[in-house]
Amino acid sequence: MNPFISCRYTLGSISVIDGNWNWSNVVIPDNKIYLIEEGEILVEGGGKSFVAKAGDMVLIPANVVHSARLTENSFVKKSWMHFTMKQGSVEFFSAYTSPVKITLPCKTHALKVANYVIKCGVLEEPQRTLKTSMGIFELVSIFLEHALPTKNTESKDPISKAIKYIDYNFVEQFSLDFLSKKFGCSPNHFIKIFKEKTGYTPIKYILTKRIDLAKSLLESTDMPINSVMERVGFDDASYFSKTFKKMVGYSPKGYRENVEQKF
Repeated sequence: MNPFISCRYTLGSISVIDGNWNWSNVVIPDNKIYLIEEGEILVEGGGKSFVAKAGDMVLIPANVVHSARLTENSFVKKSWMHFTMKQGSVEFFSAYTSPVKITLPCKTHALKVANYVIKCGVLEEPQRTLKTSMGIFELVSIFLEHALPTKNTESKDPISKAIKYIDYNFVEQFSLDFLSKKFGCSPNHFIKIFKEKTGYTPIKYILTKRIDLAKSLLESTDMPINSVMERVGFDDASYFSKTFKKMVGYSPKGYRENVEQKF
């Protein structure tokens, strides 16, 4: 492989976010780095799901479908940037198929580097490219130094297994007791470590998956609302409507009508 590595900064900023910030099933041609200074976000993609907290760095490789949103804490301060990086003509992170999180032993240095890159992003060329590239190479070096293979450790992690199980089976009916026993935990411990990893309780995670699918069906099909309800795993129309409205802000019927008015 060509040993020459090139990179180019696209854009970035320091953001303080609260409220309903949500990126859903996004894919972009650039790599993204998040450096979390305060608060936390939930990141999903490539079959993985994790909460990034203060002191964490998140890499989202180019062209990877991903979602990101605030957790129930509803606040985050983060530095972020988009950039390209290639080794020869090959995407530098082409071997990565999902977002990756590392916990920095000291977040101060990485934040200073990220802020330097963002500040230099407004310079005229060639200073802009020279200075931002130096900073990006430093951040990628920090990432590679601390990134550890996760394949073997994930196979032993009951919560990673539980998340994968739920992602494939969330429309089925199963209880918290069933899940906790299936993955070798007491119910209380299962709830605790599940929320630490995802930002949600198991039940809230399942409901979120079901409502996201319901939204998609209401947007893209003419399926009757009762059929949508059954398709996503609800068997009580009143509970489905109440849950949908609480999480989305509209009733299922109102949501469909609102979507139709936009087109």
